[in-house]
Amino acid sequence: MTKRFLFLFFYVAIAIGAWADKAENTLVVKTKNGAETAFILKDKPNVTFEGTDLKVVTEKETITFALSDVLRFTYIKKNPSGIDEKVVDPTEVGYKDGVLVISQLKQGAFVDIYSLDGKLLRQLTAHHSGTYRLNLSELPKGVYLVKADNITYKIMKP
Repeated sequence: MTKRFLFLFFYVAIAIGAWADKAENTLVVKTKNGAETAFILKDKPNVTFEGTDLKVVTEKETITFALSDVLRFTYIKKNPSGIDEKVVDPTEVGYKDGVLVISQLKQGAFVDIYSLDGKLLRQLTAHHSGTYRLNLSELPKGVYLVKADNITYKIMKP
């Protein structure tokens, strides 16, 4: 009985390990309505910004998202079965009255601010854990991408 149990235990452990190894690097676009669209990186998704849209092109498909509907896009390891560990956002990003507020940053985390054409405008390295405030009043009105803890957020400066 004990030998059967041990055999079954090791068989299940090996099967779970093999299943976990199938996770693939994936681009995930999350929209305001809660939908997530995933693109496996081996399909070579090409991401571009065209006007007010985010466009993702692969050999199999082309999908265009209105930037006003996109909450974030990020790269993660995702299991093709659709069964993944729950991902919790490590940071919170907000923008009000010309000040970008980034909460829950860990020491050593990087925060980058980009224009829509991909130009790096600002960079911050968190010297301690906690909340940071960045005054963006010198930036012109427009849409910007904020990358914090490997998650990309979109903000609009009115």
